[in-house]
Amino acid sequence: MHEFMLNIDNKEILNEVLHHSIDHLIGSTEDKDEQILLKSCHKYGFSSVEQFEKTVEIIANAFKLYVLNVVSEVEFLSQFSHLSLDLQQSILAVLKTRKSEVVVFLLREHNSKHYKLLQSFDWDIRFVFGDSNNPSLRREIASLTLNCIYSNENEKKPKESSIFMELDRKMLDTLIEVLENCEALLKTN
Repeated sequence: MHEFMLNIDNKEILNEVLHHSIDHLIGSTEDKDEQILLKSCHKYGFSSVEQFEKTVEIIANAFKLYVLNVVSEVEFLSQFSHLSLDLQQSILAVLKTRKSEVVVFLLREHNSKHYKLLQSFDWDIRFVFGDSNNPSLRREIASLTLNCIYSNENEKKPKESSIFMELDRKMLDTLIEVLENCEALLKTN
């Protein structure tokens, strides 16, 4: 552990650094803004941005190993054995509070290495009033765009891709039915 972790005795600052570490792990903060990093670095008592980033990374990795059950609670806390029992309990309290977020992130991270994961979608309905083969044709077309993420083992940041499809009324009804069946199946498990 870095010097900061060896000398910390302020529970509030420790909790903020722990929350920042979890945010860093799950990617809910953008750590690249140098001004924000510098401000946080000085706010929490670090001597440099590099020291702050390294400490956050070490804590994030420790949390990740604990949540993945690679290390036990005793092994996890042994990394913080230089801290008082009160501060160690604070570390566990923060982790237990945010554990579900970390689990969801780790599941998404794992699954995105094997499958494209839906990140968002967009849709619209258009009415087609004829085409070159049949000028009197009238039909509804649903356009659906699935924005997905996918990552390889070697990549830190996932790639984004889009899947575009056009569906007529029958295909759209079938898609909705399949999705409703999946949702019902998930609710029973």
